Amino acid sequence: MQFNWLKKIGSKAEHNAFVDLCEFNQTLLCCYREAENHISAEGRICILTLDKMGNVCTVNRLQMTNVDLRDPKLSITPDGQLLLIAYARETDQNNRTLSARNLCWVSQTGNSWSSHREFADRGWWCWRVRWHKDQAYGFAYNRNQNAIHLYSGDPRRSFHRHQPNALSLQKHNKGYPNESDLLFDNDKAYAIVRRDADSYSAQLGHSTFPYKKWVWIDLGRYIGGPVMLRLDDNFAFVAGRIVKHGRLVTGLLKMNLSNGNLQELLILPSAGDNSYPGLVLKKRVLEKGTLEEDTLYVSYYSSHEDNKSCVYLAEINLNSLINNKV
Repeated sequence: MQFNWLKKIGSKAEHNAFVDLCEFNQTLLCCYREAENHISAEGRICILTLDKMGNVCTVNRLQMTNVDLRDPKLSITPDGQLLLIAYARETDQNNRTLSARNLCWVSQTGNSWSSHREFADRGWWCWRVRWHKDQAYGFAYNRNQNAIHLYSGDPRRSFHRHQPNALSLQKHNKGYPNESDLLFDNDKAYAIVRRDADSYSAQLGHSTFPYKKWVWIDLGRYIGGPVMLRLDDNFAFVAGRIVKHGRLVTGLLKMNLSNGNLQELLILPSAGDNSYPGLVLKKRVLEKGTLEEDTLYVSYYSSHEDNKSCVYLAEINLNSLINNKV
């Protein structure tokens, strides 16, 4: 059996996609975009709280008039707040982009949210933030510039450009870097970056504090909407959209953080418009509180059922996954 369970958790809109997942106060929170289609103008954010069996407990939504809210991401601040970020695309009546900015909201519970606040530079899409030593870091990309900048600070207060052109066509001869994720290990940082030009191959980045100089390793394959999760000192999980037998599917891989070697672990049920996963690793107490097992939760979206884009949540036994028994 591939999963402990796999459930459809988001299907109310015509298009349910662009998913993230986090654990907050021992509760799973999943956020995603609800809209008419992949690029429609009325995108809103749906935020679910879920119990340990993936059942939806509460549903909350954030929306703005004439604004397409895209690709929400969740993180937990050092002082214990939930931080939600999204890219806000202001549109006209013909769905043409008038302006684009990064917005954030905060919550104490996941059920009620603050008013939004703008952060980072307009026109540069801050894909995700990760916290390290009381600071948030995140890469932002600009398609026309063929570059990503690294930002740092606190999106709730001040979030500034930390290292311009950390990866770019001009400096590294690598076209159109965009979606990304970060991992930190003391003063070391690892980054994974999607690319959509020339070889379309994703990149693994290495840097040390203060994260001004980056060394990049070509991963040799396309990975869209990548997310990373530390497994141990040497390896991380990577999930995202990959090519398998000529099809775009949602894959879970194991990556060597030193050299970028990738091993496919699992292809989730997926087809058509799909991927953009979130990952959470947690321990679940078993019989009489004496046993524990490591459990991996994967959220993602896919169109493999009824040709409709819906959000799914899978629970996977980590030991079985690593031992290739799934």
